[in-house]
Order: sequence, then C-alpha cells, then structure tokens
Amino acid sequence: MKPISNRRSVWLIALFGCFALLGTACGGSDDGGGDESAAESKECTVDALGDADSPVDITLWHGITGLAARTLDEIAAEYNESQDKVKLTVQPQGTYEEQLKKFTDSLRDPASLPNVYLGEDTNTQFMIDSMAAIPAATCIEADPDSADTYDDLMPAVDGGYTVDGTLWPAAFGVSTPVIYYNRSHFEGAGLNPEEPPGSLEELRADAEALRANNPNPEYTPMVYRADAWWVEHLDTRAGEELVDQNNGRDGLATTSKMLNPETQKVVDWMASMQENGLLKAIPYSATFDAYLTVATQASSMLIETSTAATTVDGIIEGSLNAADVGLEEGTDLSGIAFPDLDLGVGELPGPDGPGSGQIGGNAWYVIDTGSDEATSATWDFIKYFLQTDNQVTWTERGSYLPVFTRVQEDPSLQAYFTDTRPGGWLATAVESLAVVDPDFPGPVIGPYKEFRVEVRAALESILIGGEDTTTMMETADQNFQTALDEYARDVGQG
Repeated sequence: MKPISNRRSVWLIALFGCFALLGTACGGSDDGGGDESAAESKECTVDALGDADSPVDITLWHGITGLAARTLDEIAAEYNESQDKVKLTVQPQGTYEEQLKKFTDSLRDPASLPNVYLGEDTNTQFMIDSMAAIPAATCIEADPDSADTYDDLMPAVDGGYTVDGTLWPAAFGVSTPVIYYNRSHFEGAGLNPEEPPGSLEELRADAEALRANNPNPEYTPMVYRADAWWVEHLDTRAGEELVDQNNGRDGLATTSKMLNPETQKVVDWMASMQENGLLKAIPYSATFDAYLTVATQASSMLIETSTAATTVDGIIEGSLNAADVGLEEGTDLSGIAFPDLDLGVGELPGPDGPGSGQIGGNAWYVIDTGSDEATSATWDFIKYFLQTDNQVTWTERGSYLPVFTRVQEDPSLQAYFTDTRPGGWLATAVESLAVVDPDFPGPVIGPYKEFRVEVRAALESILIGGEDTTTMMETADQNFQTALDEYARDVGQG
C-alpha cells in the first residue's frame, strides 16, 4: 500500500500558499513578536446587518444527503421567508471530501468562500489552520445576549469542538454510531430483545447464539461496514490516545499513537469474529448494502450512524423516495418495504460497556469572507437555526441529535422520542452520547481524513482480503505518520 500523502499535497499547497491572501501570514510579526493565534486574529461583526441598504446574500455549503439535506433546505426556506434582510442560498457540494477540496481551492479568493461551512467532524484542526473560520466563541463574545443559547450545550459537544479554550463551530449536526439489531432474531435465539449487547464480549456471545439458531450458510449474525469510526470510539472510551499532544488538544499532533493496545485488541477481535463466521465485513463505500443485508434479514446486527434512523424507518415503512437516500431523481423505490422487520437500537457496544467515545457528524463554521455585513447576516441565520423549534425539526426530520438541554426537554421532542420508532432510536443515541467524557472527547488531527482512509483500507484488507492483522495495521500507521509529518511541515511546525 502506497503512502497517501501525495494525494493531499496539491490541496495543502493551495491551502498554505494562500494564507497571505487571507491577510493572515504564517510568519512572525514585523516587530519580532510571536504569531497571533487564528482565534485572536479574527473579529466577528454581529451588528452590521442593520446598515445594509439591500438584502445581504450569504451561502451555505454542505456535504449531507437525503432527509437531512431536505430538512436543511426547509429550514433555510423558512428563514428566508421570516425576514427581508438576508437571502440565504444552500449549495450542496457532493461528498464531504469533494466539498473540502472545493473549499481549499477557494481559499485563494476569500470572496468565493461560503459564509457557512458544514465541515465533517474530522475537520476541526484543518479549519483552525485554514485561518478562514471565525470562532463561535468570538461571535458569542461580540453578542453577549447569545451566550445563553450556548450555556446548555451538551458537555461532550462543547468539549469535542473546543480547542485551546476556544469553541470553534457555531452550530452542529451531531450523530453517533449505534447498534441496530433484529429483535425477532434475538427472541428466536433465546436472547432478551430488550437488552442489546453492551460490550464486545456480550456482542460475541449474542452473535454465537444467533448463529446457533440460524445455520443457514447465507446468514451471518453481524454485518460490518469497514469504517474507522468504531475503532476510534473504542479507543477513546478506553482512554487511549490516537496521536500525541494530549490527542492533539495541547498542540499540533505530530506523532501517531494508532498502534496502541486497544486498537490491536479491537482489530484482533473483529478478525476473530470474521474467521468464526460471526461477522460479515463489506467495503466502506457499500452503505446501502449494509442496510439491505439487515433489511432482508441476512444479518441481525449492524453498527451504523444514528443519523440513519429516519432512513432505516423509511426502509421498513416503504416511504422513501430517491432524494431521501441520495439517488438519482426518478429512481423507483416503491417496491422497497420491509413491514415485518422488527428492529431495535442499542448504545454502541464498548470495551466494558455501552456508550459512545466521541462525537461525530458535522460542525457549522462561520467563514470570514471579508464582509462585515455578510458576517453579521451569517450570525443572524445561525441564531435562527439554533432556536428551539428549528433544533427540534433538525432532530425529528433530519435525525441529528439534540445537543442543547432546552431542546432535549422540549415537550414535542419528548413526545417524538416516546411515541415514534425513529424517535425512540434517537433517544437511545442521545443516551449513548451523554457518556462521552468532555475532558477526553476524542482526537484533533490535521490529516484526520488520512487517518480514517488508512484504517478503512487496513480493515478491508484484513476482514475482506484476509491479510495479516499486524502487517496491515503497521502499514496504516506508517502511512498515517507520513501524513502527520507532511501536515506539520505544511503548517511550519515540521
């Protein structure tokens, strides 16, 4: 496997070559003083909207699809209808990776950047280093009345997106992995359908019971899409760092700690499950293959994102259309329905018990495009989006988790959690997220995408290709270290 660093060199050169054009050069100041931090160098003008002579145009970029994207469009349309000072345009950018490349290319011309950028949860360090984002903490300081909005932010989310004492994203689309399981299969195997597995040991025991109850060679108790996400969560839950500098929170991470005891333990566990016919691994890109494997009852358990709740419910009900699942318009899904499928959702199985290790999803960044009026307009929309009724909609229609206490306690959302199938699933995800340690909420890594690409490739080679566990993980670690080295050089710390 070749190192991946060359694939990122082009956009990194574009990124760090354009800092001067953004007015934030990487070198020291002319008077010999130290560098000004990205947080300190940004101002957030929140009161310029009233000075605008005409509606201020702002844009929002995102890489989400399906029901979540449709929900975002609906909230944006309602915002535009609610006032006449701002015109918001939502612009989907394909995948998160495609969006990141376009954003990086646009850094050479700040005016071409979006005003709101929904970056993947892995983008935190990159957004800081890009010097294009205005920290949410800066906008909150400029608008003290908004502080109350953030005071009841879930500690795990606050901790996950706060670096060096600064909260960076201004809004959130938070998700977490959970386990979807077939309740009927559990009952048939003598397992309690109200008690999904909470630990890896319990997960294996349940898989063995399910296997014994279904000898069909086409059946495998668990299907696993080869994603790095679960490995990260298990490492973090176990207190293991993936990089140095306190998982990248005390300074730029430059040394891989991927090959820690927990990683080896988890990957060995996965490999043994595969070898014993208890786990069927499929490529990372085969998202809907994983869903359909469970939907057709060829497997009983699946680790997948909580954001899939409304999609999975739609698969059961047969209520999805092509746009809901990101397919081409006109694709006929009328025959896809599994009304007899009885699924439950449990918290993510962990090393010793259930619960998430870190947060996932996307984070909403306020971008400095050089216009005070645009920044003020952007902040106005962010505050609108964070209103309780819109946050409830973001959960009920978009499947993103409520991250503010006032939203979690909203009576309509409580009813949704209690009275609907996808609501009950999302309530379980919130419980899983609540155990994340805000003082150890996961890593902050510059080349985070490269970390995940390498781990995914290793898992596919091990679980699908039958390659040696140690060799593949060592190769992934070496390639990730190369990416860390290159990133550090690009930001002037290598």
